[in-house]
Amino acid sequence: MELQGTLQMTAGGITLDNYMLLLLAVMVIAGILGGLANYFMSEKGGATGKEMTKYALLGIVAALTVPLFLYMISSDLLSVAKSRPIDLFVFAGFCLVFVLFSRLFLESAAAKLIQQTGQLRRPE
Repeated sequence: MELQGTLQMTAGGITLDNYMLLLLAVMVIAGILGGLANYFMSEKGGATGKEMTKYALLGIVAALTVPLFLYMISSDLLSVAKSRPIDLFVFAGFCLVFVLFSRLFLESAAAKLIQQTGQLRRPE
């Protein structure tokens, strides 16, 4: 049995091939880029390293949820991309869009929650 192209992880006997590592790298890079784009679109005053790091980290977390979303909608993008490398660009774009819209979704959900709690507190 040839082990070239795989990485053995001894903790659980899990094998990760180069394709899985490539997908992970795409998600991390897209998460960082999307997080930084979110930072610059958030109209923050000065560029602080702590704020930029926070946005980049949250972008990575959002990008890492893309495979879950693709699984939930029964997409075969990840399996097709293994045989058609051009689809990796589609996956990267999907991760970027997901990260960018995750910020808008969270902001609108927070605004609705604040609005609803404000209506509950007002005596009528």
